[in-house]
Amino acid sequence: MKITAIEPQQRHPDRYNIALDGRFALGMDGALVVAEGLCVGLELSATDVERLAGREEERRLFDAAVRFLAPRPRSRAEVRRRLLAPRPNRPIPSREGVERILDRLEQMELLNDRDFADFWVENRERFSPRSARALGQELRQKGVARETAEQVSDPDRDADRALAAARQRLHTLRGLEYEAFRTRLGQYLLRRGFSYGIARETVRLLWEELRGETAAEDEEDNADDSGSDAELDADEWNA
Repeated sequence: MKITAIEPQQRHPDRYNIALDGRFALGMDGALVVAEGLCVGLELSATDVERLAGREEERRLFDAAVRFLAPRPRSRAEVRRRLLAPRPNRPIPSREGVERILDRLEQMELLNDRDFADFWVENRERFSPRSARALGQELRQKGVARETAEQVSDPDRDADRALAAARQRLHTLRGLEYEAFRTRLGQYLLRRGFSYGIARETVRLLWEELRGETAAEDEEDNADDSGSDAELDADEWNA
């Protein structure tokens, strides 16, 4: 087969239509046309055409991945899902080709699960604090390895995170009596994954800060918390 025409596309002048033996064969990025040394009159085998189509597809996938990464960091699994997602009028790319793109992005330091996990935790702490357990679950849902998720979530910060989360909620709780304040704020913190003990202490601290008076603890709250906090749920606050 012989290249009989290389013409810029009307809507995308940086891309070119390649014609073989007078018929359209494939569209290619201009940089790839130059890199491959394509010109009118050059003869190509079926294997050459298949290889060029593969290179063009990987270039398209790479550009799509870079656009997806532009707004914020992503996990490798997120980018993989994005590239493998069905698109109208396009065949689903091979997993091998997608993995090559992901490896290339990692080599270029555009993709890194640890950097993504650090970003995710920092963002949560600034805008929507939650417990280390909840953060770990979110990261694993994003495809981050359990070990990495546990390293960045840091349960020792849960008390500070709970206090930050509660402060964001405080404007909705002003004027409430202690029992209503305790129940609503406590349930809110439990839903964000914090332990019963941390939630209870956070409620106490904010009540004293808000009202300038000591929270009235019942006998159950003053008892030794030797049991597992994980066994307690939001219903405990209504007991």
